[in-house]
Amino acid sequence: MSELYETIGQQTYANLLADPQGADLITVPCKPGNGVVTAGTVLFRETTGLYSPAAAANVKADTQLVVLKETVDTGAAPGSGVTAVAEDAAAYRAGIFVDGAVKLANGAVLTDALKAVLRGQNIVFSKKESADTFQNTVSGT
Repeated sequence: MSELYETIGQQTYANLLADPQGADLITVPCKPGNGVVTAGTVLFRETTGLYSPAAAANVKADTQLVVLKETVDTGAAPGSGVTAVAEDAAAYRAGIFVDGAVKLANGAVLTDALKAVLRGQNIVFSKKESADTFQNTVSGT
């Protein structure tokens, strides 16, 4: 949470944003027990209201998704005997991001199909998805 006390006018985009205009920064509560989650990781909102690193299966149109702005330590894994408290972190719920800077849980790369889902939630990238991601033909005619 040191992000709250930055120098005014200092630009610290961490190479995530391709264009800072229109970026929507919010604070999200991270689910304890996910260890260190690095900046640029896509998080999804669980039914509990807490955010966890998203795997490909979690990137869906009906799931609230954000991109983590800062690296956050969510604590040890459950069952380690350490009391877990939700850590708040800064995240973008909208913006134009550098292609390749945003990733899934455990550093997995986003596919064009997943980027299309993120685009539906105003998380877009500096490079367009490939044309073969979408089929613009009518079948059965």
